[in-house]
Amino acid sequence: LLLQKFPAPDFVATTKMTFSPCKKGERAGLVIMGLDYATLTIENDENGLTLNQIECLNADKNTPEKTNASVSLSQNAIFLRVTVTQSKVINKDGITEPKANCSFSYSIDGKSFSSLGEVFTAREGLWIGAKVGLFCMRPKAINDSGYVDVDWFRITAVKE
Repeated sequence: LLLQKFPAPDFVATTKMTFSPCKKGERAGLVIMGLDYATLTIENDENGLTLNQIECLNADKNTPEKTNASVSLSQNAIFLRVTVTQSKVINKDGITEPKANCSFSYSIDGKSFSSLGEVFTAREGLWIGAKVGLFCMRPKAINDSGYVDVDWFRITAVKE
């Protein structure tokens, strides 16, 4: 994991990456992480490379991940993006709390982005807060493994 604390107030995080897996189940992508998390995940599965928008609510309680949307990929180089819009809401106790809605999208050419999945509401972690970042993982420890080349990772402010 490579993570960055949320900049304020609204932002877009975009990355260009090339995923080179060796084994089935290896995956890499863009993550919004806290007690809940959501990702845009490139996975090497039985059908080849698939891009999934995944969320896990109550991850701290070992709740299983849910795949909200998937699309097959014909190439391993891709641009991933999350747009985060922050606001304040009043909870049931009358206390004002921050809220961050996260919308995921992807692009093959870096110019035209397509939305994927559902809007995710970020929730802070116990000691890390809510963060945005990149990850690369495999299902079990093995010597030969794939990798992801990250060309760049940029966070830009959304201007009002």
